[in-house]
Amino acid sequence: MAIHEKMLAKNRENISNWAFKLMTIIMELMDVIGNYSNKNFKTLEIRKGQTIVDYGCGPARYIKNISEAVGKKGKVIATDIHPLAIKKVNQTIHKYNLHNVEAILTKGYNSFIDNNSADVILALDMFHMIQNHDALLKEFSRIIKPDGIVIIEDGHQSRTETKRKILDSKIFKIVVENKHHIKCKKE
Repeated sequence: MAIHEKMLAKNRENISNWAFKLMTIIMELMDVIGNYSNKNFKTLEIRKGQTIVDYGCGPARYIKNISEAVGKKGKVIATDIHPLAIKKVNQTIHKYNLHNVEAILTKGYNSFIDNNSADVILALDMFHMIQNHDALLKEFSRIIKPDGIVIIEDGHQSRTETKRKILDSKIFKIVVENKHHIKCKKE
């Protein structure tokens, strides 16, 4: 078990401030050394004008890229349960002058996002931390447009486990699978 997984094992969803800061440093190092977030971002196929929800956005590592990809007519909604994540998103918005990004602090699985408003929901490197997958997937189903796509990255769990959690919910079906993530649509 990796160090950051041990930190999160007790209550994976509500991590401490120091654990969040450590996670942020680890992710920043991954991006500096291996350009991870840019490589992963290219596999998402985001288009101009879309409304994208980065659910569980963490330290905002994809926010600038998503904002640029959807353009001025698109919208990015970055959500997270951790206040430091929202602070980081707001810092990124200010630093890069991103006018199409909104940060929302979630309460449990409630994102406070309008029904049927998202073209794409990104659940990147966070699905393994969720304790109630059905509740999360119900929230995704509420906010995704009828023809929208939910993109789930395995994170620190096996692909088999990710697929089981998605399919057992009977909320989404898997439409595309690659080495980076799984794309789902409503059942």
